Amino acid sequence: MCKAAVIIYSTVVLLILYLISYSPKTPPVQRYRRLKLRSNFTFPIRGGGGGGGSGSGRHRKPVAFDPLVAEMERRRADKEWERRYFEYTRNESVEAPGEEPQPEWEDFMNAEDYLNDDEKFNVTNRLVLLFPDIDIDPVDGFVTESELMEWNLRQTEKEVTHRSEREMEVYDKNHDGFVSFAEYDPPGWVKNSANNSFYYDMGWWKEEHFNASDADEDGLLNQTEFKDFMHPADSNNPKLLQWLCKEEIWLIWIKMGA
Repeated sequence: MCKAAVIIYSTVVLLILYLISYSPKTPPVQRYRRLKLRSNFTFPIRGGGGGGGSGSGRHRKPVAFDPLVAEMERRRADKEWERRYFEYTRNESVEAPGEEPQPEWEDFMNAEDYLNDDEKFNVTNRLVLLFPDIDIDPVDGFVTESELMEWNLRQTEKEVTHRSEREMEVYDKNHDGFVSFAEYDPPGWVKNSANNSFYYDMGWWKEEHFNASDADEDGLLNQTEFKDFMHPADSNNPKLLQWLCKEEIWLIWIKMGA
């Protein structure tokens, strides 16, 4: 009788262990994906990046929806830009794009910790706070597609203006608040493509482009004109838009092998 009880007990224990070993596994806990600041750093002079216009071949990076996040990203970009500008003004070598060092993430951990703290930076609360700034035409408690588009355009305009002000510090060599064509260095992609007629003949860096950006025709570009010069597609200058259309038609004509 005792032997039978031992056998039954052992069988039950083995059965329980078997069932446990084949029980459905608890799905792994998904770790929260931390928000990170994006890099929008560019340096306009050396290394082949050159210029802010479409002719440089760079695609515009998306601008942060929240102005607070955009400001953090600008500070990150400014820190790296200041280091590279210091090297440039001291005639030190600058690495080619793709090899340029970026600021250590640790330098911005405080900002990223802030973004990932639900109490300090609650996404829902931020949307509630921003809603009145987006809902403006008309103010009806609803956000339309056109209102969202206008909001994003305003954020982009701030980013473009900030980047242009930063780039102007490089080109304004006599620090008089204006840029002359003599002060403007052709971008690196032009210098590196001198033997390629397709790229070298493009007008994005030439005097015709400069003159089209010079709205008051005084031979100098002020801050607004320089921004238009670097970002012609965002300009409201009719003369510059006409030049831009002509360049686009020329590019299409070349690509079609005419």
